Amino acid sequence: MRVTHAPGKYADFEGLREQAVALRRAGLSRRQIRDRLHVDNNDILNRLLQGEPAPEWTKRPNAKDDLRDKARELRLQGWTYDQIQVELGCSKSSISLWVRDLPKPERPARTREEASAIAKRGWEATLQLREEKRQRTKQQA
Repeated sequence: MRVTHAPGKYADFEGLREQAVALRRAGLSRRQIRDRLHVDNNDILNRLLQGEPAPEWTKRPNAKDDLRDKARELRLQGWTYDQIQVELGCSKSSISLWVRDLPKPERPARTREEASAIAKRGWEATLQLREEKRQRTKQQA
């Protein structure tokens, strides 16, 4: 597939691409290539370097690599997102991104009555907190 561009600065696109790829393979960063070839358009630079991986030295480590690895390990052990969140202190959205390709843990089979009892305990706790707050507000008034 031949990419065509307007005549001018980038008229010899294929020649420019060969130079950009050679510089990339020599280990130069995007900025270094841009400066050497005088390419001031990021779209053009992206097209020139399409399919060429960045050199290792330009890649930065992710700040949470260790947390991601631990979250994956815990998920494989059957932990839920909530349990992982409490253990690692990171958001559920991050956990979800890190472990979404792993199989979901088996949930224990519950009868309708057991599920209802769990929900009722949670609701009772909420009602109790509401009542305590209501009583504090009443005392302050």
